[in-house]
Order: sequence, then structure tokens, then C-alpha cells
Amino acid sequence: MADVVPELNRAIKTDFQGYVLKDRQIATVSKRIRDGTATFADGHLYSERLGENLSRALVNNLNENTLPDGKLYYNIAKRTVTPNLMNNYDLTNETAAEIQRQIDLANGIGLKATKAEFPESRIQGLIDKMTADDITLERALIWLIEPIVNNSEAFFDDFIKENAKVRNDLGLKTTITRTYQFGCCDWCANLAGVYDYDSVPQDAYRRHEFCRCTVTYQSKKQSQNVWSKKTWSTTQEEFDRRKDAGGVPVMSAIERLNQLDQIERDNEIANFIKRTGYDRETARRSTLGKDPDEIEKEIKKIIERRKAIKRR
Repeated sequence: MADVVPELNRAIKTDFQGYVLKDRQIATVSKRIRDGTATFADGHLYSERLGENLSRALVNNLNENTLPDGKLYYNIAKRTVTPNLMNNYDLTNETAAEIQRQIDLANGIGLKATKAEFPESRIQGLIDKMTADDITLERALIWLIEPIVNNSEAFFDDFIKENAKVRNDLGLKTTITRTYQFGCCDWCANLAGVYDYDSVPQDAYRRHEFCRCTVTYQSKKQSQNVWSKKTWSTTQEEFDRRKDAGGVPVMSAIERLNQLDQIERDNEIANFIKRTGYDRETARRSTLGKDPDEIEKEIKKIIERRKAIKRR
């Protein structure tokens, strides 16, 4: 039997690259990176869109017309799905590292990001599921849709988790922010918030199918003694000293998640509560990471839904 994998991979790669070139959201993120204005939220969107485009390319080329006996055999899945997901992993880490470099550069800090390890066991589990005994091709292809997107998002989550750990271990005050999409499930809504690194729940890095929550981190110039937890403001001189000694002085700036100062945020939350009847905690989570225009749009949707209910 002829080896169909090389031709399949060429077709998948061609389709994937074509989809990416036409993807407006990827183009927007790429422009922000070129302009030096990209945020970690953009990095997550980039990984999500890579997953969507790879899923389309895989489903388009792994079908009954291209597969021997119309079946997705283990050997074929292993040699097509795994390397193409690894390409997404590389692209995601490279993009996240460049965003991090620009954030640090804007603050006069030099640093090299840490690349997260490729999750071999997680991908192997996906391959095993789509090639299980007696599974039909139709069922196998289901594993090439949302799970591909989910795993691509997870590549970005792994980058965030790894680099946040490195910075926290170096004594820098690090926080993790999980922002949910409006209309998400209760589980995601309950996880939304800003956490000090040492108190972040492990579930903050988890995502279920069709989850589009964003997980980012921020390190500030306020450093922290990893033993006593005593904090102090680190000067540029101290940053340079640590850099020369092999440390990593950092300060990231996630504009999207910090564009409102505390007074403005409190005012937005108060207005949100007044207009929607939400409790304060729900309002806080709903406004977290949102700019005023986004908040206003969401408020209008809630009001319209309530008016529709009253008319029934």
C-alpha cells in the first residue's frame, strides 16, 4: 500500500497556510505585533485562530476519498495530526514570546521568554481517541474539530503558566488574570478574576470544549522575597544588577486588562449594578478586562433581553 501521508501533509499545509493568510483576525494581531501594541489577549486570539484554521485544513483533507479504506488509521493520524499541531505549538510560542519581548522592551527591560514544553501525552491522548477500535470516520473527524482548537489555545495557556512561574520564582510580584467571554458558563464565570500567583487555583488554566476564556499574567516592578513574601519597589539599578547576574527583571503591560484605574473601574461596576441588577461580584467579573464600549454593548443586550421577557 502506498504511503499517503506525505501527500496528505502537503495538502494540509497548503490549505492551512491559505486559511491563515486570509484570516482577518490573524492579520490584525500580526499588525499589532509589527506596531508593538500587541497584548497577551491578542496572543490568545492568535492561538485560537490557528486552531480554527488547522481544524479546517485537517477535516478538509482527512476524508473517505483520501484515506485508505475510508478509515483514519493510527499511523496516519499520528503522522499528520501530531506534526501539524506541533507547528501550531511553535507558532504560538514564537508569537507569545515576541509579544512578551515587546512588552518588556517598552519598559526598558531585556528578557528572553521561556518556551513551554510540547504536551506530548495530551496530544497522544487525542490521537488515541480518534483512532480507537471500531470508531467510524465520522466520529473520528469530530476529534479534529473543537479538540484541535482547544489544544491550540492550551499551547498559549502553557506559555502563560510557564513564564508566570519563572517570574514568580525569581521573586517578582506576579498575578494571573482569567477573563471570560460574555455569556459563558457558570464554571468559567466563577473562575474569572485576578489572582496573586501563590493563590491562583489550578483550574484557572483549564478549559472545556468551546471555552474561549483568556488567561494572562502580569509581573510588576514591585518585587517579592520568595521566602518572607516582603515586597519592595525595585529600581532600574536593581533591575540591571539582576539582569547582569542572570536574573530576569520584568514588567509586563497588558493594556486591555488594565485600561481603567481603580476609581474608574469602581464607577463602571456601580453603574453596571444599577442598570442590570447584578450583584457586585458578578458585575466585577463582567467588567473585568472590558473597555467602556464593550461594557455598554453588553449592558444594552441585557436590557433588551429583559424588555423582551417583560413583553411575554
